[in-house]
Amino acid sequence: MLGFAINIVRAFSISPDLTQIGVLTFSTSARVRFYLNRYNNSADIITAISRLRITLGDTNIADALRTALTQLFSRQNGARPDVPKILILITDGTANIEERRTIPEADATKAAGIQIFTVGIGSEIKEEQLRTIASMRSYYHFATNFDTLNSVLQRLLNVSCGEVVTVSTTPSPATQTPAPNPPGLFYDMIFLAPFLKKC
Repeated sequence: MLGFAINIVRAFSISPDLTQIGVLTFSTSARVRFYLNRYNNSADIITAISRLRITLGDTNIADALRTALTQLFSRQNGARPDVPKILILITDGTANIEERRTIPEADATKAAGIQIFTVGIGSEIKEEQLRTIASMRSYYHFATNFDTLNSVLQRLLNVSCGEVVTVSTTPSPATQTPAPNPPGLFYDMIFLAPFLKKC
């Protein structure tokens, strides 16, 4: 899972004027690992992600979505107005805490203009739940296990880059760098992942 997140980071140019990335993990409850404005380059984000590890736990998707909306996508924590907001939810389980709040929290997140992509891993997920959480049913992706997670990477990137509405944001000349992502595609992007713990 960490390699999947790192490969997505590598697909975008990271800076305060281009794409920003934050990470939130969840189990019984959600925990912010870093906000959108914490790191301003790919190397630092990759290092931060690499220092995390997966542990077992419950699945409180409702709290993860609520925390992403109220904290990670807040302007005080780096979210920018008029920049597309993307949330990538990765889970290997089914919501089993605050289960009845899961879809309402997803609806509130989508109503705030945030595009939700979901990635389900393994046999313990509920595919219909993840399709409903996603902004469009086609924004749901499946991997048989963590080892095959990177197989969905290109499909996810194609959809997120090709279908999310973009804005004409022009970075200042001082921060322009060759961008892996096409010109004009600048995002505030959040990963919601199974509970990760520092090594």
